[in-house]
Amino acid sequence: MRSWLSDLALGVRLALGGGRTSWVRLALTGAGIGIGVAVLLAASSVTTILGERDARAAAASAGTVESADGRDALYREFHNTEYRGETVSGWYVLPEGANPPVPPGMSRVPADGEVFLSPELAELLASPGGELLRERFPQRVVGTIGVAGLNSPHDLLFYAGDADVDPEHANTVVAFGEGELRERTLDPVLTLLVMVGVVALLFPVLVFVGISTRLAGAERDRRLAALRLVGAGSQRVRRIAAGEALLGAFTGMVVGVALFLVGRLFVEDVRLVGISVFRSDFTPSPWFVALVLVLVPVLAVVTSVVAMRRTVVEPLGVVRRTKPVRRVLWWRTLPILLGSAALLTQSDTLGGERSSASEPLVIGGIVMLLLGIPALLPWVVERAVGRLRGGAPSWQLAIRRLQLESGTAARVVGGVAVVLAGGIALQSVLASAESEIVDRPIPEADKSRVVVTMRDATPGTTRQAVDLLERSVGVAHVHPLGSVQFTRGPEDYQVATVGTCEALRTRAVLPTCRDGDSFYVVDPPPPGGGNARDTQVEPGERVRITEGYDDDEKTVAEWTIPRYTEVRPDEESSDHGYGLLLTPSVLGDLPATQEFSRIVVLVDPAQPDVAEHVRNALAPLTWHAYVSYFGETGVSERVEQYQGIRQGLLAGSLVTLLLASASLLVLALEQVRERRRPLAVLAAGGVPRGALGRSLLWQNAVPLLLALVVAVSVGGGMAVLLLRIISQPIVLDWAGIALLTGAAALLVVAVTVASLPSLRRATGALGLRSE
Repeated sequence: MRSWLSDLALGVRLALGGGRTSWVRLALTGAGIGIGVAVLLAASSVTTILGERDARAAAASAGTVESADGRDALYREFHNTEYRGETVSGWYVLPEGANPPVPPGMSRVPADGEVFLSPELAELLASPGGELLRERFPQRVVGTIGVAGLNSPHDLLFYAGDADVDPEHANTVVAFGEGELRERTLDPVLTLLVMVGVVALLFPVLVFVGISTRLAGAERDRRLAALRLVGAGSQRVRRIAAGEALLGAFTGMVVGVALFLVGRLFVEDVRLVGISVFRSDFTPSPWFVALVLVLVPVLAVVTSVVAMRRTVVEPLGVVRRTKPVRRVLWWRTLPILLGSAALLTQSDTLGGERSSASEPLVIGGIVMLLLGIPALLPWVVERAVGRLRGGAPSWQLAIRRLQLESGTAARVVGGVAVVLAGGIALQSVLASAESEIVDRPIPEADKSRVVVTMRDATPGTTRQAVDLLERSVGVAHVHPLGSVQFTRGPEDYQVATVGTCEALRTRAVLPTCRDGDSFYVVDPPPPGGGNARDTQVEPGERVRITEGYDDDEKTVAEWTIPRYTEVRPDEESSDHGYGLLLTPSVLGDLPATQEFSRIVVLVDPAQPDVAEHVRNALAPLTWHAYVSYFGETGVSERVEQYQGIRQGLLAGSLVTLLLASASLLVLALEQVRERRRPLAVLAAGGVPRGALGRSLLWQNAVPLLLALVVAVSVGGGMAVLLLRIISQPIVLDWAGIALLTGAAALLVVAVTVASLPSLRRATGALGLRSE
């Protein structure tokens, strides 16, 4: 053990004392490994982020009861509003008792006329851009909500004290933090996207870490030959070489940690579809940090030793065996066969009853398929270039070099191929998921109307809302709509809409209308087939007008369905519905059990911020009125998840592809440095530099072209298998495949152009110098 440690230490000393060239090599190795380590640390922080968010959600969960029964309690009403596309949500609260439960992140419960704001909301209200929003918060700001009460640093959250909260109808909270950590679940398609993306993005990082430890072999070989000359044995020389790789690994870990810590300072400023994380949450899990600290040095030493397995270090120089062992195929296909079998066994399972049990097999199948690419590619490159003969001088130079040593080039482009295969699978799953997840956009949103939903409405609050709306800026007409709940039998509840003819025209296309008319908006056919008329009430049918549901159901009166005219919904309106439409006299003296539950407001869309003015007008009603403006683009939570995952995966694909191109560039530069004397001799013998530059292009392009073939084959096959798992139509995104392969081909040109200055220096007269 002592000899091992002394040899490793000697290797470190030689790497540090090798002059400018050694320092350049150390910088390149440290940068390459550092980028990989930083990416791995950032990826490992995801579990901490999700865990901390879930922990805060559990701490903020309220223990609600039917009645406080004399205990100190907090009565609260939830309310959310919109402001220029951002959601502002919070609670109106009323404390009871000497020690009411305090929400997390706050020092006390706000009293009537006081409000606690999240830092982001407080900043927005204080800015010129929040001028219109300030009208909805007339309360006195008495504090800010801490991290414990927030989900993300950009949350727009408030807690406002309000004496009008009715304990009879509000949520009664007796304690906070009684919730359990919930298991985070995503849509099966989204789960699959995450699994494919994480594996496809992180695997090439490990490939690049391994490649980075094998840079500047020529300079290292000269030092090893000198050690043999002074009497060092071959085994000791390998241990010393491992020490040099170990230094690069430790340097890379320091660089990676530094990059991660610097990026962590700005993580709160990064938002993806409104999603952001706290800096304190962006912390890698300790076990993963320990794994990286062990894995990177071990990977560096192992790759260094493996790189020398066919290298003979003699006192007068280093000789590489020009006749490498012929690569065999059978074991290289095993990962692909095992991965395909694992995914085939999981067809139609993800998202079903076996979804939790199938996810490890799905992840394992993806890993095996991607692992098969770098395993198979050296054999493909060796067999392909071994059969190539003839051609232009530049072509012959490149092919001969690949015939002598194709393993390194195949390993580097293997990282690119893994990115491409994962990207192809992702693009195909995304193309299939887009039609399944993303809502079809409304051709042209109806910007002329605002819908107000009243909560716990009474005739008094409804009249107050109508009066406030009629005085609001940009409002043309106000049409209140009432509703009546009736039932035909057990669990067959329906609602009839009641309003004037002008109000009913906002819900459907009416031929003619006068007080006393009735209409029925015909339902569309059910999604699974069948007859829509099965749920349609018929004229003359006896029904019961009710309040409440199930055990709380109360019959108010019996009623006979009147004769009606069938009409179609107003498809141009975002607020159209189906069912009975009644004018007021049809009901007669029967009560409207949910009187004026909605108000349709016709507005002037040319008025700037017209929806914000409507919301401000209804601000005195607090949680009693919720405003929906369909002129604003809104997406569902599922669509937001999809968009966030897609943006994250595309950004990660770009970073990983650039990382792979950096490894290709470093390899090209190192090959020029290693072959500078043969290149100088060729240039001195009359070979044009253009031919040498083209040979460098072919030397990069041929392995990459073969990598593209393997990547498209494996990626396309993986996409088919993955889409079978989630029972989606098999769609290969050929445009996305062409884009990714074109970008990879462009990388070859960019790498070759970037390496031309190094080639020019290597083919100069100084390249002929011998020491």
